[in-house]
Amino acid sequence: MKAAILLASLLSPLAVAGQCDMNTGFTQADYTVTTDIVANKQHTENTFTLWRTPHQVAKQNPQFIELWQQLRNQQIRPIRYFQHAQRGIEYQPSEVQGEQDWSSKYQLVSDKFLASMTHQKSTGEGCELTEYYTQQQGDSKIELSWLANQKLLKAIRISTPTYSREITLTASHHNQQNVQTEFAKWDNYQTTDYADIGDNESDPFLAKMINLGFVEHGASGFYDAQGNQLKGEHGHHH
Repeated sequence: MKAAILLASLLSPLAVAGQCDMNTGFTQADYTVTTDIVANKQHTENTFTLWRTPHQVAKQNPQFIELWQQLRNQQIRPIRYFQHAQRGIEYQPSEVQGEQDWSSKYQLVSDKFLASMTHQKSTGEGCELTEYYTQQQGDSKIELSWLANQKLLKAIRISTPTYSREITLTASHHNQQNVQTEFAKWDNYQTTDYADIGDNESDPFLAKMINLGFVEHGASGFYDAQGNQLKGEHGHHH
């Protein structure tokens, strides 16, 4: 009996209509970033994990976690957490330079950027519906695949005659409890307001962060449309 019910549910009009009933508001997505420089055959590989709840997104790499909270007034508040020290630095929304686009944080590529690309084809349906896009900018070519119903980047490749960079989804999970547990863990770290760092230079952790240049305005750890790391302005309090 069970098999028949399962089969019926697989063939239901709902599934065919191409909806995705996964709890996509809670996401853990693992990515690999590979960069190849043609001239010296230099090949580098890094990984990061994207964590999402409906109003928070975090990009976790081995050194630190960039977390962005979407506030009620649509402003975005960044927090940078350091796993090893179990510490965090909180920024005020006003301390972040440049236009803040929530979709570019949440999806790694903004809605605006996707809209500017040329749609090539679609494959799959439901949760696996994948849209393929391309764009040519001068001698750089961008190829992108996008899990449309999960609002999740599947892959983006930026290539020029001398260089290529690819960000590829290697695994994704939508387990609400796991995601919430991870955010709760970071939330327990001791945090310092960015504005107060200058008054706390005797704190070994903060002194180290200042030396490393980690505590600058608007350093985002995110990628722009060209796949370059967004550095932000360097503005130190003296």
